Amino acid sequence: MAVTFDPHIRLEHLESYVKNLPLKLPFPEARIQLLRCRLVGYSLAAELLAEGYSKEHIDRIMASAYQNLREKTGREAVDPYLDPCASQYALLDELRSYTLGSIKEPFMIFLRAEFKKVFVPTCRLLTELCKSGKKYSWEEVKSQLQEIMEALEVPVDWEECEAHLQRYMEKVGPLLVS
Repeated sequence: MAVTFDPHIRLEHLESYVKNLPLKLPFPEARIQLLRCRLVGYSLAAELLAEGYSKEHIDRIMASAYQNLREKTGREAVDPYLDPCASQYALLDELRSYTLGSIKEPFMIFLRAEFKKVFVPTCRLLTELCKSGKKYSWEEVKSQLQEIMEALEVPVDWEECEAHLQRYMEKVGPLLVS
């Protein structure tokens, strides 16, 4: 299969990938990959916004993926985007719980490698999507992420990370309000 940058084809590949995800990965890794796929999906839909693609289109794909994960594994797999306010707190608590594990375990190595690419932008999106007055601000979330990343020994250049997040949010921003 040839590599393509065409967003239509990439979105088709993403949809196919998430349908088969539970068959390929252990449950915790599948959940992390679903977070990554949502980020990619929103980015692709933002590129195709003028053609009628929407956040809801990606949300439907992901809802199906989470349902499939639950059915294939028999485990509870809640889509954090269904309730971004509650998920904002739950994801930070989950990430904090990982600081108790050994950073040398294979899952922890995977988690640390994915942290900046998956958890930081996911927390940023959840913060943006939560409309409650009782939510954490991005600065509060960022502070907690910094503590967690320090405990997990995840190297990060926050200036670079913020620049990447800014570009991502500028790209997907119109999708979030459409």
